Order: sequence, then C-alpha cells, then structure tokens
Amino acid sequence: MKELKTHKQQSGHIVTCPKCGFSFDITYGRAFACSSCPSSVQCSYAKCPKCGHEFPIA
Repeated sequence: MKELKTHKQQSGHIVTCPKCGFSFDITYGRAFACSSCPSSVQCSYAKCPKCGHEFPIA
C-alpha cells in the first residue's frame, strides 16, 4: 500500500490519492465527491474526485 501524502497549502489541506496520484484540496473533494454523504463534514476519509477511490486521512 502506498503511503498517504498530505501537505498544507494556502487554500487548505491538500491530499494525494494513493491510487491515481491526483492531489486535491480536501474541501474540493468533499464538495464534489462526497456531496451526497451526510457524514462528509466529520468524516476521516477522503474520496478522490478523479478516480473515486476512498481512503483514510490523518
């Protein structure tokens, strides 16, 4: 399993999908990929808006 990469940027918390390598702001990912989930604000997972892979975040 690939190591989860995270880093801070001015706009917020940036995560990198361990499956496809796409980097995205967690807010962006939750707005688009998690919009139908009622737990999207307090969730400890991220869902890649590019490939749909869901993975835990620290």
